[in-house]
Amino acid sequence: MEVHRQRCQSCGSIGMRNILVREPGRPASVYARCAECGKFVALYELSDYYHHGKGVESYLRSHGSAAAESGRDALGSFERAKEKALAGFEAAVEHLEEEGKAI
Repeated sequence: MEVHRQRCQSCGSIGMRNILVREPGRPASVYARCAECGKFVALYELSDYYHHGKGVESYLRSHGSAAAESGRDALGSFERAKEKALAGFEAAVEHLEEEGKAI
């Protein structure tokens, strides 16, 4: 696993502000902006994402789940995404801590 903290190329800060842009029919975009100097740092396009704590309704909207999909299938998909997101987050934080790069 390779884990990095996002750094500003201009000032070196690790403080970031994310700007989320959603447009119909396109993947969500996240623009990372430095919280210290305000410069643009990076663009990420998200075809799949999960917001922890937002609940299943947010997940279904973000994934365009079809009305024909069963509620049980949709809930199962949500729970798997939730577990995967939490496990990935915890693994990334643990990796940073092992390398002495605690958050």
